[in-house]
Amino acid sequence: MPTPRIIVDETDMVKLVSEFLHNRDLNISMLSVERETGIINGEFSDDMLFLRQLILDGQWDDVIEFIQPLSSIETFNYTKFQYIIMKHKYLELLCIKSEPSVMQNYDFTVEEVVKCLNNLESVCVSKEDYNNLCLLLTIPKISDHPEYQNWNPSNARVKCFRDVTPIVEKYLTPMDKSKKSLETAEDDRLVQLVLKGMLYESCVEYCQQRATSSETSDEMTFPTLLTNSGFSDADLSLISWLQHIPSDTFSCPFEQKSLNFDIKQLIKPSLEASWSEQILVTPIKPRLFPHSAVPNMRPRSADVMTRSLNPQFDGLSRGLWQGRKEMSASFSGPNALSQSVSIVSGVGVNSASKDPMQMSMDKLFSEGEVVNTQSSVAFEKTSPREKGSQETPQKNKNETEEAKPSPPVATIAPQDKLQDKNNSTPEVGESNSNSELLKEFQRQKQICRDQIEMYDQQREKMLKELMTIENKSSMIDNREEPATKEQTDNKHTVGGGGGSKPCGPVVSQSPKKATPRPLSQTSIIGNQQMSRPKFVEICNLEDVQAIRTVAYHPSGTMFAVGSNSKTLRVCAFPDVSNLSEDHQTFETQTMYTKHKHHKGSIYCVAWSPMGDILATGSNDKTIKMFQYNMDMNSQGPETELSFHDGTVRDIVFMQDTINRSSLLISGGAGDCKIYVTDCETGMPVRAMAGHSGHVYSLHTWGGCMFVSGSADKTARFWDLRASTAITVVPSSTGSAFASVCVDPSGRLLASGHEDGSVMLYDIRGSRGIQSFRPHTGECRTVRFSMNAFYLLTGSYDKKIIMTDMHGDLLRPLPSVVVAEHQDKVIQCRWHPTQLAFTSTSADRQVTCWGLPVV
Repeated sequence: MPTPRIIVDETDMVKLVSEFLHNRDLNISMLSVERETGIINGEFSDDMLFLRQLILDGQWDDVIEFIQPLSSIETFNYTKFQYIIMKHKYLELLCIKSEPSVMQNYDFTVEEVVKCLNNLESVCVSKEDYNNLCLLLTIPKISDHPEYQNWNPSNARVKCFRDVTPIVEKYLTPMDKSKKSLETAEDDRLVQLVLKGMLYESCVEYCQQRATSSETSDEMTFPTLLTNSGFSDADLSLISWLQHIPSDTFSCPFEQKSLNFDIKQLIKPSLEASWSEQILVTPIKPRLFPHSAVPNMRPRSADVMTRSLNPQFDGLSRGLWQGRKEMSASFSGPNALSQSVSIVSGVGVNSASKDPMQMSMDKLFSEGEVVNTQSSVAFEKTSPREKGSQETPQKNKNETEEAKPSPPVATIAPQDKLQDKNNSTPEVGESNSNSELLKEFQRQKQICRDQIEMYDQQREKMLKELMTIENKSSMIDNREEPATKEQTDNKHTVGGGGGSKPCGPVVSQSPKKATPRPLSQTSIIGNQQMSRPKFVEICNLEDVQAIRTVAYHPSGTMFAVGSNSKTLRVCAFPDVSNLSEDHQTFETQTMYTKHKHHKGSIYCVAWSPMGDILATGSNDKTIKMFQYNMDMNSQGPETELSFHDGTVRDIVFMQDTINRSSLLISGGAGDCKIYVTDCETGMPVRAMAGHSGHVYSLHTWGGCMFVSGSADKTARFWDLRASTAITVVPSSTGSAFASVCVDPSGRLLASGHEDGSVMLYDIRGSRGIQSFRPHTGECRTVRFSMNAFYLLTGSYDKKIIMTDMHGDLLRPLPSVVVAEHQDKVIQCRWHPTQLAFTSTSADRQVTCWGLPVV
């Protein structure tokens, strides 16, 4: 007899699991299984499958549009269909309103809720039903209503599809019923198979006992579901034995018996989550129908409320500050201190571990021309770690006690205190359970808190010492100046002539001074204005008119320059590996030049992310794009875009990762709209309106997001999947946004304003951090360095200033002058990989700057 063979398809097993989850309303898990495997339990027509996916993705507006052609059929209950769809959309909007997201436009959310409620009024079954829906507006959270106590978007969407299926099923393409019964798991098939499997194992065990044991028993024992019986899945001994039993045996009469099979139902826990994030987030999308055919991967209404949520943001008090603390802790050294305070009067903390370039930066900030930025913190003068240190002054009395084996009692940050307070009751119950693992975890957590607290106190101590040294240094400098002048006059008198000036500072010879200043330190003070470290001018290029814009190629080997003379140039970036303070400036090497590239001045220039396309914008209201050949330094076919009706002030490229194509974002004067252009076709795909003033600046940091700054005194965050701005940031000083940029992580916005101020804004926390004024003229350019450790600003006051971002953003940040032009500074751009930058100016020059290595 041939060996029996059973073939099991894992696709069918997934369907069994999906049906089991669906029958128990575990729809969050069911939908996750569907999206990860692409397998749906059920045979639907293509139309039904597409409708189902639209509903499960929450594309409510698209659902209405998809079914709208059926409204012409008299027997189709279009009103009831609209009511079911609009009701679920309304519930989700209420959920979003009750859980305001940090990137959500709250006013627009409320507007959408009211609009949806007005649409429901005409399709509600009764006036009472409509009043009940209106009542939901008065409830803080939708889960507070008894009917929606366990509401979540996944269960609601599945229920919505279940409700509309009887209404639309007969009007859409029908399915073969026989095919449906063969390919769909139904009637709790998984539970049936589990029951039969347990019965089979019990029968095998019973037969073995009867065959091998002298004691006979008519009672059968049934294993539990998780009991390992030891049987092989390929063991067919029972079947083989039954096949060898005489046929007469099967004709013996037997007593009919029944099996009591009880299932202990799962007690589902109540879920706590931000359901608005589940509603608004872009879901997993397998490359299979119907997922691939759904037009938008987020609700259309959600696109205009929020951007895609980023879990790495935790707000300012626990996010930006926490991120800075983690960054500071990553530096090697005996103390986890910010590197911005690691240099005290020329002596470095653990300076041996630093690279030469970092030491040069430290010297720049310790000895450079410091700028009083008049910093104004937008909120909380005291950071969380300061609060913790203030609450435990007694801890500093005996710091040696922290070295003892038993962990000391540490002050917990305010957020942690609140958390511990909320969890105080469970901790008592858990301690009674004698869980050693939990106790060890709590002990280690306490030790970590103690260490963090100690590091914070040491940092505060270093900051105070630094401030004390700086104050003493400034007092000594003020006393030294008249003393030096008096010594010089005395020397001239002794010399008899007084006609010649001393060649350098004179060491103090007055007998009144008991301890003369060392010569090297005196030299630094005497020549303070001449010897202050700055970035050196590596190379420059002069034009006949003001040079407005510069942009680096992604490779960093070249940069493009546009000027008022309508000339476009591509220049080679010089070698900055061996810079010295006595470097001789040379002329920039020009690799490509095109005169009269535009009919007007070139206001902006940008490279595509791949570096193969170069685009420029002008006050002739046009944008020009062309392929640039790096090997030949030549341009390919040129495309001219003329849909703007005013000066094109800024352009940025964004990479469409799904379609693997480049998009060009452009903005400026005229209608103040921001246009999105497909670089492959040269056609605008979207016009994004919102600003009421000229768009001065655009910036993107990856993904689908970008930010714009305008003369209407607002900065706006945009998502390519939305048609309107998702967040509006007002100017903290009431001055127009002249320049905007976001750090590479996407958590911090920096903006330059026409009044010379710079604003730092916490994107996740939706609040300003601080505003400071490094310039006396209009701040036209703001840019983060490649690692966001430094912020570069340029202004009409002719100065380029660098701000150290290592420290606590809640405190005034050190700023120094790093370069100067002879006229207004228009634009500055960091090199993609080097600690160097290029600036353009009204003095008709574009200059590359680098920092000499100490």
